[in-house]
Amino acid sequence: MKIQSISACTGWFFCGKGARGEDLVLKVAAWGVRESGEVVGLIAAANAVTGDNIPRLAPPPAGIKGVYLPEEKLTHGQKVKAALR
Repeated sequence: MKIQSISACTGWFFCGKGARGEDLVLKVAAWGVRESGEVVGLIAAANAVTGDNIPRLAPPPAGIKGVYLPEEKLTHGQKVKAALR
């Protein structure tokens, strides 16, 4: 579904589990509002590029369940993981 508008944000992360059960902690760069009115966090994901190989923001990977958390709610382990990216 198409993104209608975006708004930059700071201090937010998408936290979930990867396909192999590993912890994912992805920094949210902006909030996007879809045509349906749904708000989704946009991240700088690996391989998220345009046809001209320009990096772009994308929603979290499809099929990955997780939550959006402000930085102050991250566990110590999540903060360490976030710092590695």
